[in-house]
Amino acid sequence: MSVKRSRGQKPTNHDRCALPAFIHDDAAVRRMPMQITFFATNKDLLQVAQWFLDSPGVTLLEAYSRPDQTNRQLRTVDDVAQLIGERAWGFSAWLETTGAPPRARWIEFEPSTQRKLGAKGRTELNSPTMIGINRNNDQNGCLAASYMSCWTEKGARQRSFEAEERLDSVDWKALRTFTSSFQRKLKKAAPAKLHSYPILEDAFGKLQAGDLQLWNFGAPCAYPSPEIAVT
Repeated sequence: MSVKRSRGQKPTNHDRCALPAFIHDDAAVRRMPMQITFFATNKDLLQVAQWFLDSPGVTLLEAYSRPDQTNRQLRTVDDVAQLIGERAWGFSAWLETTGAPPRARWIEFEPSTQRKLGAKGRTELNSPTMIGINRNNDQNGCLAASYMSCWTEKGARQRSFEAEERLDSVDWKALRTFTSSFQRKLKKAAPAKLHSYPILEDAFGKLQAGDLQLWNFGAPCAYPSPEIAVT
């Protein structure tokens, strides 16, 4: 999944060494045509990964490889746990029935990064149908929101680098159906919500116990709070 930049605009650090920038940046996420926001610990993210692995035709992937390595396929929850342990943010999914299989693109590091890492670059996987699942870094010691993000057809045609022929090959209805179903699963599994955003089980347990606070998009939020509702 790739996002258009204006001519002459340099890649960001996210382009070089993380998932696509729109997944990490709150404002950019809100501009994406399709995003699901929820609160999850790493343990919760592993449950989310298991839901994907249990879904027929879904492949979990490392969207950005380790330096000078190929992208890994995440076949088990243990694989996802290893990835989260290394990067502490997330993973990507591709549903076979949506079409447009991921393609690899080599990203060469800047010379200073090459010297620092002792590596030439890394490989990113791109597809207009890839789904990114990411938890942002903690904010001021609070658990920040997680996001499930992907293109809609309109957004991809307006803002992605993908060729029209490749976008024409996508089953957009299958992608909408899958993401809508997954959104319902998230909401059903969540014992509570902050505003309309589901709080998954481990996150809510730790919130109730006072072991963490949620980052309420600008301020910490502890439990109990009038902004948190048990579902």
